[in-house]
Amino acid sequence: ASGRVEIHLLGQIVNHYQAPDDPSCDFGELLGRVSAMPGVRRVRFASPHPRHVTPRLIAAIRDIPQVCKHLHLPVQSGSTRVLTAMRRRYSREEYLDGIQALTDAIPGIEFSTDVIVGFPTETAEEFDETLDLVRRVRFQSIYSFKYSVRPNTLAEKRMRDDVPEAEKTRRIVALQGLQRQIQVARHEAGLGRDVEVLVDTVSARAAGALGGRTAGNTVVNFDGPPEWLGRVITVRVTRATPHGWRGEVLDASGLAL
Repeated sequence: ASGRVEIHLLGQIVNHYQAPDDPSCDFGELLGRVSAMPGVRRVRFASPHPRHVTPRLIAAIRDIPQVCKHLHLPVQSGSTRVLTAMRRRYSREEYLDGIQALTDAIPGIEFSTDVIVGFPTETAEEFDETLDLVRRVRFQSIYSFKYSVRPNTLAEKRMRDDVPEAEKTRRIVALQGLQRQIQVARHEAGLGRDVEVLVDTVSARAAGALGGRTAGNTVVNFDGPPEWLGRVITVRVTRATPHGWRGEVLDASGLAL
């Protein structure tokens, strides 16, 4: 009713949602109901858990046009032993199988993730497994963190923070360097593409500078009037950076909702 055209559904293990007053409304059904509301152009959600990426959820992402073909799917580690220590309740192989199932059903789907390096008892070899998983999946983006003690967690109570700070730094620098290489290659491969962008940013520093995101969550910057904020336009990609694309507007005819 307020005129927003993109809706974000937020929650811990959001894909485990079940309406308390409607047994038929699981998360896939919720995506459909939100997408069907007048004026909704895009629907995103965070953060799903890899254990609950069900065939019904995959079908909803595939079949509902408004649901963005981008999934932020936290992995945290590429080592099954470390995942067990984290109580994540899935293995490296199960995570990769889930990625493959999504990719097979939804060609072109984009993935982002969260990774923690230096979790208690993580070895250098187990960190290398994380790097290998990142190379395999080729995430669109990664949020990466060095492990630090959190109060009232099982890790704090049962595990010694035994990975030296210098080693944590080495690992996160290696991870971020690899991801930067992947992002540069991915963005350069998009040069010349025409993409639909939802305008969500008006620059406060440069007159006429706008920004937005594709349905795959790639950031695109371009020139245009501030009145385009909240609208979907077509942009041709003319330049790639590690963090996204620069482009020129081709078609503003889709502005009317």
